[in-house]
Amino acid sequence: MASDEFASSDLGELIRHWTDAFQRDHAGAAILLRPIGSFASPAAFDETHGNLMYVGYRLNPEAIGVFAKKYGYKPTPIRVALDTVAIFVHRDNPIRGMTLAQVGSVFSSSPRCKDVQQAATWGLLGLTGEWRARPLQILGVGPASDVHDYFREQALCGGELSNFVRTQPDSASVVRAVNGALNAIGYGRGGASTKSVKTVPLAVEAKMPFVVPTERNTVNGAYPLTRFLHIYINKRPDRSLTEEQADFVRFVLSGKGQQIVRQSGYIPVTEDMAKTELTFIFTKQF
Repeated sequence: MASDEFASSDLGELIRHWTDAFQRDHAGAAILLRPIGSFASPAAFDETHGNLMYVGYRLNPEAIGVFAKKYGYKPTPIRVALDTVAIFVHRDNPIRGMTLAQVGSVFSSSPRCKDVQQAATWGLLGLTGEWRARPLQILGVGPASDVHDYFREQALCGGELSNFVRTQPDSASVVRAVNGALNAIGYGRGGASTKSVKTVPLAVEAKMPFVVPTERNTVNGAYPLTRFLHIYINKRPDRSLTEEQADFVRFVLSGKGQQIVRQSGYIPVTEDMAKTELTFIFTKQF
């Protein structure tokens, strides 16, 4: 079962629904899921359980190295969903889009990706008229969330958040805060409930088209802040999955498991990708 201590995390709802649905069809199954951050510490891998699996985004090389040092082999990753990180502004904000360099100029303590001026007003992001001199009210997800780690790595070139960023506990809190402040700008999971705010289209470079984080643009990789959600399995290279692990992987990649992905605010993998992952996990020898 999924632990209650993770119920409030960005992944908590998905983990809970997967676990409950799987156990309804597999009475007595002893599957244990744990959310894990990209920059996982050694303590994250201390728990021992025969059918323990981790749910998270791409583990960085240091975290994989920590796991390998402890167990003597790397964890086995399976892609099970897609997700985006998005930029939110108030619904009345007229901004048409932002480049990743502009994103860095807002949120980074010292913009590292490009030689750009640190933005403090909406005029520095191209807005004119009454918006030109309005100060930015900057919000973002705090360091306890994997969204924070991914955003720093991909949008800030590994740089630190600006001291002007008011961090929130989760993406939903960022959305609520942006909705309540006309001059606000924030980042968070694109799958959060975002109807109350405006999601800003992004471009990798200037003069490139701005891309909205729709499902199509996420699946085809056109949206620049797209990431895969993985299940990481603790499996020796010379051993197969346990029966319960195998059943759970099949369930997650089935139509029913992917419906739960969508209902939890994530984007399902395509049927072809699901087949690729199943082939990888059940036929490849590690």
